[in-house]
Amino acid sequence: MERTDHPLRWPLRAALIGAGLLALCLAGLAAFPWGVLKGRIEARLSQRIGRPVTIGSMQRLDALSFHPRIRLGAIRIPQPAWVRPRLDDLALIDQADVQLSVWSLIAGHSPVEQADLHGARLQFYRDASGRRNWSNGQSNAASHGPLLRVLRVTGSRLRYRDEKRDRSLDVAVTSDAQSLRLDGSGLVMGHPVTVTARGAALVEGQAKGPWPYQLSIEGPAIGFAMKGTMPEPLDLAHLQGEARGHALDLKLLDAIIEAGLPGTQPVRLTARLRRNRPDWVIEQLSGTIGRSDLAGHATIVKRQGRTRIIGALASNRFDFDDLSSDAGKQRAAAQKARLGPRLLPGSAIDLGHVRRTDGTLDLRVAHLLWPGPSPFRSMKAHLVLDHSRLVIDPLTLGLTHGTFTGRLQIDQARKDQRDPRLAIDLAMRSARLLDFFPRARIDGSLVGHMVLSGYGHTVRDAIGRGSGSVALVGRDGAIPARTAALLGQDVGGGITAGKQTMASLRCLVVRLDVRQGVARTAPVIIDTSRGQSRVAGQIALDDERLDLRLKGAPKGKALLRLPGEVPIGGTIKAPDIRVPPHAKSLGGILGMVGDAITGHQEPRAQDADCDALAAQALR
Repeated sequence: MERTDHPLRWPLRAALIGAGLLALCLAGLAAFPWGVLKGRIEARLSQRIGRPVTIGSMQRLDALSFHPRIRLGAIRIPQPAWVRPRLDDLALIDQADVQLSVWSLIAGHSPVEQADLHGARLQFYRDASGRRNWSNGQSNAASHGPLLRVLRVTGSRLRYRDEKRDRSLDVAVTSDAQSLRLDGSGLVMGHPVTVTARGAALVEGQAKGPWPYQLSIEGPAIGFAMKGTMPEPLDLAHLQGEARGHALDLKLLDAIIEAGLPGTQPVRLTARLRRNRPDWVIEQLSGTIGRSDLAGHATIVKRQGRTRIIGALASNRFDFDDLSSDAGKQRAAAQKARLGPRLLPGSAIDLGHVRRTDGTLDLRVAHLLWPGPSPFRSMKAHLVLDHSRLVIDPLTLGLTHGTFTGRLQIDQARKDQRDPRLAIDLAMRSARLLDFFPRARIDGSLVGHMVLSGYGHTVRDAIGRGSGSVALVGRDGAIPARTAALLGQDVGGGITAGKQTMASLRCLVVRLDVRQGVARTAPVIIDTSRGQSRVAGQIALDDERLDLRLKGAPKGKALLRLPGEVPIGGTIKAPDIRVPPHAKSLGGILGMVGDAITGHQEPRAQDADCDALAAQALR
């Protein structure tokens, strides 16, 4: 009888052949001589890093495994060609024993499971423009798959030099069964620091879970410390912890944290930080700058080359002088000595240093601190920064009585714009004159409105070239009788009035129309129960020089009445009232007496229409 094949015979045979081929491939993979790939690995690494990588030797240490152990000797990565300082190679490693995962390699994930480095010397460098020698400018996306589980490092050192932030370090690197350690020293803007870092040991069989670490950069002038965990060992892209810092000023501390912060008075800060590269979350921020305190939180998001900050800050006591370093205060003092006292602040408004930063910030200050008496007591502000345009709206400055409320904008968005543009629109409500003129003992309700805009790198420059208007109206108050009489050019009344005698202030109306930095009176009137004064002329806001003329008239009979106008020169903070020479001479005084006797004095003043004048000024 003829024999027939079983229907499963050929599929079974094919399966056995396939299994045999698979086993053969797996055996070949397990026993693969990785040393033959040395040239290809050098070429691949050179292409990825962007400079020639050389490996002196490469050999397999075990015979058969899907987690092969490979020894590499004399690994060298040179510095990029653009590195100008004479530095050692970026990396020199005498010997590196690594264990790979074949399956991770096939899947395209990070294959290194264990590493044992001996005699590694790393030299990192960043130039003044921000170029880094460890990056070729391409995006280095985080790899997937198992991270490094075991790391041993002996006889190794890491050096770092940063021209952009003026900092450097030189540390020994050790990793063994006890811990991962960095120990050495460094400089931060010329100030010496000691650098230490600790992490849990990277050894076989270590417990799964968060990997603890701690970092300390400590010196007399600056210190920064952080302690926390990472989800995996050496996962610098994802970490959290408690941080603290101190420095002689905030700019010095910023050389470490790189947030673009200015120089200030001495600072101490603590916060809880979380990082999910490239973003940071800052929580429970608290500390002091000089005699100011602050607390708050912020989220820092980095996308497409821009940084966006969203947060809130609160202060119980805040002094704006604390935002200037000692060097800044010395420059301001030298400028004051050169220019004399000024009303307009020289605060910088240039947004060039935050041209790649956007964000929103809510700011609240319960008590503003000043070197002397000031009517400004508190502040609330909502800040929005968007592509070099800063808008503070609403801005509320609490006064001893009343508020200053409105909007402030600094615009530097145009690329061809030489100077930033400052625009101010503030209204004063429910204020009191006495809060602004305590020594003069002039009181009354006070309202006002200021609308100014101009270009410049400081507030003083922008207003000194700006245009707009300033209006102030004081009503229904009191003024010393002597002051009221003298303002009405009643010299006799000013001499004979008692020190404690008060007159009524009917209204004080100030309107200044500003064009290209020149403020012209339109009008300025002081109307009291004793007399009336009108001021005409102009103020050059760039140097605050006064060119004014005061013309006063009493409302009653005056024994000694000063005729004509009284020139007022000097500056806003140091006015020079130039009494006419004839008012100082005996003949001039006798002439004033004669005019009073004969009735040849100029006409007396009548009550001003305060309502109409106030409406005109505040239009």
